[in-house]
Amino acid sequence: MKDFFNRVFGKRKKKPPAATLPAPAVAQIEVTTRCNFKCTMCPRTHYSGEKNLDFPWDVFEKFSAVFPRLSLVHLQGWGEPLLHPKIFDMAALVRQKGCQVAFTTNGSLLDERAIAMILSLPMQHITISVAGADPDVHDAIRVGSHFDALLGNVSNLVAAKKRAGLTQPVVHLSFMATRKSIAGLPEMVRKAHEIGVDRLVAPNLDCPVTRAEDDSRIFGFEGSDPAIQSALDEAQIVANKLKFRLNLYPLKLTDEILVCELDPLQQFFVNVHGDVAPCPYASVMGRSDYCRYFLGEEFPTAPLRFGSLLEEDMETVWNKAEYRRFRGQFHNRRQAYNNVSLNRTSIHSIFGLQDYLREIDQVLADNPVPDFCRSCYKACGA
Repeated sequence: MKDFFNRVFGKRKKKPPAATLPAPAVAQIEVTTRCNFKCTMCPRTHYSGEKNLDFPWDVFEKFSAVFPRLSLVHLQGWGEPLLHPKIFDMAALVRQKGCQVAFTTNGSLLDERAIAMILSLPMQHITISVAGADPDVHDAIRVGSHFDALLGNVSNLVAAKKRAGLTQPVVHLSFMATRKSIAGLPEMVRKAHEIGVDRLVAPNLDCPVTRAEDDSRIFGFEGSDPAIQSALDEAQIVANKLKFRLNLYPLKLTDEILVCELDPLQQFFVNVHGDVAPCPYASVMGRSDYCRYFLGEEFPTAPLRFGSLLEEDMETVWNKAEYRRFRGQFHNRRQAYNNVSLNRTSIHSIFGLQDYLREIDQVLADNPVPDFCRSCYKACGA
């Protein structure tokens, strides 16, 4: 038993704690709020708001001064990026500044011209959204989409990339995992592999804005039912046999996430107006408020924005005291956790492990995530 604990929790090499907050690394930019679909899970479908706006080109040019200091610019928000008339000019400017560029699309506008532009830049990553493994499920959720035509567009993109002898963009399919769609995930793995995409990701429905959508989520603090777990297990078995990359998200939530996947310590979101927020869930459709659901309860949610690129440069916004305080809560949470782990150089018994876990629980309770994030599934690992 002692050997086991030494192997798992043995002596750790201590590292000095980070003295300052990290610099930004990833920008997500909402290039448009226009869309040609009415997806059932999207806030754009359920809320009135500023639905037909494009990010101003002059603001984008001004903002591009920060791109050389970033690793990635992701062109995506609450709209379809390919509807912006200058989307490829934006992507080209990002590349000219020496930064990687990616975008997420519903795939309906991936015609021959769009594919040629994507490959000529080239973009580093492109993600295409799907919501089921057959037309009945996908088309009912992503209203306005046509499943077979979508897969045809994706196939054309992959084939054109192969003909050109390119390794980029990395092409991902993003399969929205809900109670309506999850049974089809194994078949979607097969189809994704057959098409030749690089990876299939199955994210959870993590920002439900109606009770019905919250009821359709497959995750929770108690985990999920056996049929859902079985679908995930089968999908992973299929992926393993095909030697295909499949990324699944956990079914069981936890309050021990140090920093969520969107990592507001180093990532930020710029909405179509040029307002800076920590993530897209903090700035939805230009609204002054919206309601999101968390464990069946409705939470009216005001936007969380820290400045405007119309009035300030990004460095000024990033270093504002209130924005630093927000990021500092995540930074302190991570540092406190790391300090406990580093100070526990070894654990020799089950009782020592229990003490360590109690200490971790206390550290996380003493260093909570910001108030805004407490009713967000992302903060619980969704």
